[in-house]
Amino acid sequence: MRKRRSFLLALAVAAIVGSIWFYVFLVKPPQQTLDQRVHDVASQLKCLVCQGESVADSPATLSQQMRGIIRQQLQSGKSEPEVIQYFVSRYGDRILWSPPWQGLTLLAWLVPIALLLGGTLLLFFVLRGWHTQSDCVSPGDGATGTDVRHEKDMEYYQQQLEQELAAEDPIFATHLPNIEWEAN
Repeated sequence: MRKRRSFLLALAVAAIVGSIWFYVFLVKPPQQTLDQRVHDVASQLKCLVCQGESVADSPATLSQQMRGIIRQQLQSGKSEPEVIQYFVSRYGDRILWSPPWQGLTLLAWLVPIALLLGGTLLLFFVLRGWHTQSDCVSPGDGATGTDVRHEKDMEYYQQQLEQELAAEDPIFATHLPNIEWEAN
């Protein structure tokens, strides 16, 4: 009885600690600093001067000015999507690091995924076909029906070949047991 009480007490303590951790980490995520929020927004925007760099990583003067605008707008209480929309209204969708899922950009997102899935399906069917072929021709303990038929076919074709060669040249007739060889 005493063990059961201590087990229930330990279980209750674990449940309380688990619920506190759940609340702290999942329900109420840690607050980001202003610098982290500026970096998050700036990393979603392309630098218009540099190629292949975000506003967060670019040392260009334009990017520094854009980071300043992002900081001012976040300090004034605007949300991150509102700040991003501000830049989209000024520069268009080309400023976004990952374009929205609409129109031709939707096609640019979906075609590689479709090609990847199609290639995976093709690979699956090809490998399955190879596997079923290898099961049919796999070497076993004794001769299978396919192996016996293959040997009979080979013997038949070998006899045909030997008979045709013997008919054209008497030198080959020595190898045939059924055909009598006559010396000229």
